[in-house]
Amino acid sequence: MIYISSSCIKKHNIAEVISCLALNGMQTIELSGGTDYYSDIESDLLDLKNKYQLSYVCHGYFPPPKIPFVVNLASCNDQVYKQSLEHYENCVEMLKHIDCGVLSVHAGFLIEIATDELGGGLNDQTHYEEEQAYDRFCSAYKYIAGLCAENNIALYLENNVLNAENYKRFGNHDYLMMTNYDSIMKLRSQLEFNLLLDLAHLHVSSRALGLDYLEECEKLKDYVRWIHISENDGIFDEHKPLKNDSAIMKGMEIVYRSGMDITLETVGSIQEICESVKLVERNAV
Repeated sequence: MIYISSSCIKKHNIAEVISCLALNGMQTIELSGGTDYYSDIESDLLDLKNKYQLSYVCHGYFPPPKIPFVVNLASCNDQVYKQSLEHYENCVEMLKHIDCGVLSVHAGFLIEIATDELGGGLNDQTHYEEEQAYDRFCSAYKYIAGLCAENNIALYLENNVLNAENYKRFGNHDYLMMTNYDSIMKLRSQLEFNLLLDLAHLHVSSRALGLDYLEECEKLKDYVRWIHISENDGIFDEHKPLKNDSAIMKGMEIVYRSGMDITLETVGSIQEICESVKLVERNAV
């Protein structure tokens, strides 16, 4: 199944995003970040689902919190850690009500991140002791996995993206969990999870760390259970429309298995989104 991320359309209201996608024939939608909180989100999601016969999955930073913050399940800041757990408690409760059976969450950060830093330059002024952060993340993930299991919700975990600019700023230290094969396996040695592999993230991270992207895909292919895909230049996570025969598409050919779900995260016009969907369909064989 190919899902379209709600982040593909840049609007403040999730109902407007879903209406736009549905009116253009897209019925499988991944609810993701990028829109604002309002009190009637849940009822709007249900109304639209029934009106257009939609199927939802949910990813990361959704539903949007009343007061924006960076969700971090590895945070050693007690307030952020508590907020992050509460975010997913609220998320699971919402998924129950809208009959959504899939949730994917982000790997943790070993540093404090402000909302205005997401997607750009990060600072490492406050970084955590690694073992403590990993312990916190594993504990949080197991708790969320328990909530999901109780409510028949499948749970997936997505790899982070590390760009060269941030890696240099960090003094060539990787403060983000799950950026490459080795760090994914490090967490896997402590925690059982379904890997959601964001190929765009891996493309950027591999370049930053001096690794071969396609070799990383080859090493990870047996662990992948879901794919996120968009295009970039290998320097920044740009969420551009897909290109035929690009490195990222070649990575998809390596890790894709028949019947695997894929989420398109390309930002652009409806026409560009549709063209990217067709490209995924041609290569998902």
